[in-house]
Amino acid sequence: MSVRALAVFALLAAAGCGLSDHRAFSSADSWYSPPPHTLDFAPLSRDQFAPVAAAFQPEAQAALVDTAAKSLSAKEAVRLTGMQLRAGGEYVLLRAVVVNEATGGFYVAVGERGVHVSHSSLGRHPVPMTRKALVAVLPSMPEAVYVSCSMAQ
Repeated sequence: MSVRALAVFALLAAAGCGLSDHRAFSSADSWYSPPPHTLDFAPLSRDQFAPVAAAFQPEAQAALVDTAAKSLSAKEAVRLTGMQLRAGGEYVLLRAVVVNEATGGFYVAVGERGVHVSHSSLGRHPVPMTRKALVAVLPSMPEAVYVSCSMAQ
């Protein structure tokens, strides 16, 4: 590396230009669609949603290619998640994205006009988003589905 290139690199490093990216992800997936800050959401109880089991993720994600939410029967929800969710609404297959599934967890919240599916995790470096599907018991089929993820150190 030339002296000039080293000087430019040192200057950029000192200024932090492009070398200090605080995003949790290195690239955003097309399913990533965070909600506007003007909307309010109320969290669902943990017994009202569950991620689709790993063996059924390809099938569930394929069902969500053209839509962010799909109505399910209670029987289908149990098959996809391997567990019985608390009844009291409509079973809905939803899009989700994660950046570090090993250290994180999902949060699902409902609002007047939609649902927010979020995943939070721990990590040290931005990584690509990974698509996931989950099932939630919602008051009704949502008009809009907002999908986000985050990572803390």
